[in-house]
Amino acid sequence: MKRPIRIFSLNLVFIIISMSCSTTPASHLASTIIPLDFFGLVHAGESFEEYQLLGELGAVWLLQTFYWDRIENKQGVFNFTWYDNFINTAKENGKKVIAVMAYGSPWTGDKDRYISNENIHHFLNFLSVVVNRYKGKVDAWQIWNEPNFMFWNGSDNEYFELSKLSAECIRETYPDAYIIGGGLWRTPKGFIRGMHKAGAFENLDAISFHPYAVNPSGAMKLHDDFIKILAELNFTGELWITEIGYPTGGWYPTRVSMENFSSYVLKTIAGSISRGARTLLWYQFVDPYNEGEYPNEDNSEDYFGLTYPDRTKKNGGWAYELCARFLPGSKYLKNLPQRDNVGANIISFCFMEGDRGNTLIMWNDRSSKQKIKITIGAAFTLHNISTGERIVLPDDTILDISGVPVFITWEGTAVPKISRN
Repeated sequence: MKRPIRIFSLNLVFIIISMSCSTTPASHLASTIIPLDFFGLVHAGESFEEYQLLGELGAVWLLQTFYWDRIENKQGVFNFTWYDNFINTAKENGKKVIAVMAYGSPWTGDKDRYISNENIHHFLNFLSVVVNRYKGKVDAWQIWNEPNFMFWNGSDNEYFELSKLSAECIRETYPDAYIIGGGLWRTPKGFIRGMHKAGAFENLDAISFHPYAVNPSGAMKLHDDFIKILAELNFTGELWITEIGYPTGGWYPTRVSMENFSSYVLKTIAGSISRGARTLLWYQFVDPYNEGEYPNEDNSEDYFGLTYPDRTKKNGGWAYELCARFLPGSKYLKNLPQRDNVGANIISFCFMEGDRGNTLIMWNDRSSKQKIKITIGAAFTLHNISTGERIVLPDDTILDISGVPVFITWEGTAVPKISRN
């Protein structure tokens, strides 16, 4: 399936940089249990050969756009062949599917990525046909993608009406449907308020957004802002991240060096969990080219993957896999680890009571290194977030903590303690 290209204007580049460089205190929950199906990937599961690697990575959710023009290219003529195969293969491999219902169809006469008020009833008919066909197989339905950015070519009010009517249609067609609104690019406060005022939040189980930023601190700032605006509007549904990622090449200002990619992946995941995200889908599963084979070094869209077509993982893929292997089912506890004379520059996240034991993630928010003693009451395992390699260390081991996160796991009920050495 063809993937849309994100085009950033110079003004957008300035906005991203200016809004993403500062950090604010994290609005962590006191505790939260990480859902077993927390992790997912965008543009994944499109061939049977992908599923072994998807299983290794630990992705549960697969996000796929259900393009109107590919399903109903002519009025009343529906072609479900590709989507039937995709969904059946996903279900056979134990994956969950998010269907993004989006975009126009040429027979309506509307411009690209737009549905006029006169043609909304045609789109709603398309929705009802698709939902009826896949109810019980599609696990969540998302209405459109980034309507506040480059994927909606109408007015805001026109989108609000489309979103509201679409949610009503899905709910009427399948009362048990799980409906996600938004798919918003970053945190557009005015747009969110407009959706709410127009009644587009009605019938939603969740709202989703894409906190793209130049670094994890910027992404978490966007997350904090999103939480605040939803609280202001008294939205009680869940918050999903249906896209987040950083390209390892190209010209996008959000690009990251391969050296830092695994750190960005891990910091983004830990920060999102601590803020109560229900699910996180990484953009995206695989690059279109193997390492060193990229024909266009400027196209950042070719560099967002966690893996390569030859099934090898980029270092960020190892960080994602570690999180997906150890964190689901565990409980994030803000008050742990116990800290003894450890400054606020040492960032830590503790996850306890998981099926695969307990996890401590930690890094130094400063450029220097600091020696920190890890006390658990038993030996623990230190995992390399860029290679997956691991070593067992004795209790009371002293580690140099830098900007590269350490990922520690252990079994049992012992409470971890970190102290400045």
